[in-house]
Amino acid sequence: MGEGTTVAKHVMITATIGIGLLLAFASVASADPTAHFSTFTIHCGGNVYEIVSKPGSSNVVTVNGLPSTSVSVLMGLTITVSGETVFEFHKPFTEHQSFTVCRDEEPGGVVVVAEVLFTPRN
Repeated sequence: MGEGTTVAKHVMITATIGIGLLLAFASVASADPTAHFSTFTIHCGGNVYEIVSKPGSSNVVTVNGLPSTSVSVLMGLTITVSGETVFEFHKPFTEHQSFTVCRDEEPGGVVVVAEVLFTPRN
């Protein structure tokens, strides 16, 4: 497998992660967040969040193992491969909104940085 194929594979994996984050970090809350969807765990800003994997909403189930009523809103996402940005988007927000930075490093020099607004903050 050549280096170009490996990089292409990592870009596809990264794109899949990015799309998953986009779907997972949407902004609208649901009345019953865990009835039909799985959850996943992320580490952001020194905390561990369990978040519902639901397109169109992302309720935060727990923060550091404690129950939460927060909703996560994906405000920005940057994906780089070997230092080169391959995907980036940012939603506008005011200087009064405080977001949390989530960073994940994958094999092959893939770095995913998500800017997440948790509302209300726990």
